[in-house]
Amino acid sequence: MLLQISARRVVGMICMLLLLACCTSGQAGLPKGVSNEFFYLPEQKRNAEFERYDFDTQYRIYIYGSQEIEPPVIGLAWPFAREGARIVQPLTSKLKSADDDATIHSIVFVFRVMNDLGTYDVAGDKSLMEELREKVGTMKDPFWNHITKDDLLAIREKSPRNVVP
Repeated sequence: MLLQISARRVVGMICMLLLLACCTSGQAGLPKGVSNEFFYLPEQKRNAEFERYDFDTQYRIYIYGSQEIEPPVIGLAWPFAREGARIVQPLTSKLKSADDDATIHSIVFVFRVMNDLGTYDVAGDKSLMEELREKVGTMKDPFWNHITKDDLLAIREKSPRNVVP
C-alpha cells in the first residue's frame, strides 16, 4: 500500500514537471550571461551594455524585455533601431519566422522606431513594407493587430515621400 502511494506521487510529480516544461518551452529565454537585473539598470547603462551584444543576443534580450518583463522594456527598441541597415535583413528573417502576435508587433515596432529615427528608410523599402503588411495580416489577436497596424501607418506617414518641404 505504501509503495502504491509513493508510485502515484512519483507519477503525479513527473506529470507536473512535464506540464511545466511544456508551458515554458515556447517562451523566449534570456541569453546566457544576461540576468533580469539587466532590465533594471539605469537606462543609459542598460543601453550601453545592450549595444555591446551581437544581433542575436540583442534580439533575444529585446523580445524577452518587451514580452516577459513588467512593465515591458520597450525602450530597447531605440538602441536596436539605431543599428539601421545593418539589422534590416536579420530582423526581417526573424519577422518571417515569427509565429505569435506579440513577437510580430515587437519586430514591427523596431522598424517603426528605425524609420522615425531615420536610420533606415523603412517606408521607402517596398519589399520590406510588403513583408510587414503581409505578416501583420496574419495576426489573430485584435489588440495586437490594431496597435501593429498603427505602427505600419506611422511608418507610411513618416515616409520621405509624404513630407512636404
